[in-house]
Amino acid sequence: MFEEELTGAAQGRLALFEDCAAAINQLFAQALEAKGPAAFDEFLGFMARFNNLSVYNAMLVRVQRPGAAAVGSRRQWAGYGRTVKPDAVPIVVLQPFGPVRFVFEIGDTEGREVPGERMSSLFADGHVPEEQYNRTKLAAAKYGVEVAETDNYGTLLAGTAAAIKLLPEALTPKTKEAARYRVRVNAKHDLPTRFATLAHELGHVFCGHLGADPKGRWPARVGLTYAQRELEAEAVAWLVCHRTGASPRSQEYLSSLASDEDINAVSAYAIFEAANWVEARTAPQA
Repeated sequence: MFEEELTGAAQGRLALFEDCAAAINQLFAQALEAKGPAAFDEFLGFMARFNNLSVYNAMLVRVQRPGAAAVGSRRQWAGYGRTVKPDAVPIVVLQPFGPVRFVFEIGDTEGREVPGERMSSLFADGHVPEEQYNRTKLAAAKYGVEVAETDNYGTLLAGTAAAIKLLPEALTPKTKEAARYRVRVNAKHDLPTRFATLAHELGHVFCGHLGADPKGRWPARVGLTYAQRELEAEAVAWLVCHRTGASPRSQEYLSSLASDEDINAVSAYAIFEAANWVEARTAPQA
């Protein structure tokens, strides 16, 4: 009787939600059974061997290039068969018995392949139209999310999302929604990876992990654990990517986070709604 009372649009939305919830449950179940890729462990081992920094210099690298993986001088990279890109921005570290020296992060080099370099779960494969990526950024602005790419992140930092302070209401533009959140995407990654990162970081915003929307479009859900927040955001990215053409390595990433307790605490409805907003399938409400 209840289903007969639902409109055709409502029935379609309910069916889509049930399909998405079933797909998300399958993703989480696979993540519980999966093991991390050995090839990426090989890459981490390479970084440990290649880096030769003091603790203080390692801190300087972290401050200047968050997410930096392996770093080395031009000579070090040349010795491995890689060259520094012409527009690369150097990282300044202290020089023993001298003032400073310049090193470069692996993302600023090209040449001989590093074992396991592309096996990080941060990366995505597939094809994403540039137009789709740009539309997703424009749609996010309608919800008060400022999206920009940055060259300041290292290979192992794909993106970030944060709430930002607002200007007084009297000073905010009336023609568009003022930015309340800021998403940054690593410009050095390829388009499928940047798209997956954008969907993941927007998932954090739209799932309420950074606070409630002032217009009531999503509630504050800041009390979740780190693992629960990442499970929801990555599920959003996984749904959006698979309907777009990208293939994120969500199962591999979630395998290190998933537990029965955390999975039981996530909200399939929040994931579903957030994916709709990332795709701009639901128009912003006034």
